[in-house]
Amino acid sequence: MPVQSMTGFGLAESKTPSGTYHVEIRGVNNRFLDIQLKQPGYFVNLEQKIKKDITQAISRGSISVYIACDRKAEKNTLTWDKNAAQNYVRIFNDIKKTCNLSGESTLSDLLRFSDLIKSTTVKYDDATLWKHFSPVLRSALTAYQQSRTTEGKLTVRDLKKSINAMTAILKLVEKRAPQRIEEFATELNRKIEKMVAQSHQQPDQQRLATEIAVMAERLDIAEECMRLKAHIAAFTRDFISDEPVGKRMNFLVQEMNREANTIGSKANDTDIAHHAVKLKEYIEKIREQIQNIE
Repeated sequence: MPVQSMTGFGLAESKTPSGTYHVEIRGVNNRFLDIQLKQPGYFVNLEQKIKKDITQAISRGSISVYIACDRKAEKNTLTWDKNAAQNYVRIFNDIKKTCNLSGESTLSDLLRFSDLIKSTTVKYDDATLWKHFSPVLRSALTAYQQSRTTEGKLTVRDLKKSINAMTAILKLVEKRAPQRIEEFATELNRKIEKMVAQSHQQPDQQRLATEIAVMAERLDIAEECMRLKAHIAAFTRDFISDEPVGKRMNFLVQEMNREANTIGSKANDTDIAHHAVKLKEYIEKIREQIQNIE
């Protein structure tokens, strides 16, 4: 499964025996999964099923789901009350006989009574509604997932550019690191030679070697560079992960930033300090981009 963005939009509409359903799904980034439903009142018993389907497809994000149903095309059933009609006819005949009236009872006489013919709306149980509605929901979810995948691909493309730039900068740092140790040793020897020329005393070579070794260890950033490269490699592997990676990416970016800070603070070198600043700029850019990754 490719990297998924938490931003997406899905739309589906379909005509069914119980009405024409319209489903819209919109998503934005969130630390957790938050589902908000707007649905017809007669869907209240289906809410848990709807949320279950969404939860199975999405692990993180603020999800808004709008569900509408157009029932204009729904068929009404016309029925007539046979018992009421027979009672009306009986009463007509009783009145005619009792009052000695002439004439016949006709259909038009019966139709004056509105309760004889009734229009009833077909009602659907929850199982039938779900059978009609669930394919529409799945279509909307599919469209939503496709939208998130497209957005995710664009994000990964930009992330790769930043990672490549960081890798190039890190190579410059690793190339410069041993040079500054040599420069420090050369400068220290120059200062000592100057002091010897002034005092006519030979320096303690053992102490000199110790000072150079201590300073070399203090300025050594090889371990930080190695850890930063390891974090970058792990981050890159997540581009093809088959599970949500947003939280893990966020953790790795924190670790990258820690190593870049340490490189900058231990550098004692203008060039490396500038490289560390550039590294942190790219790391911050990456941190902002991954906030939208599931």
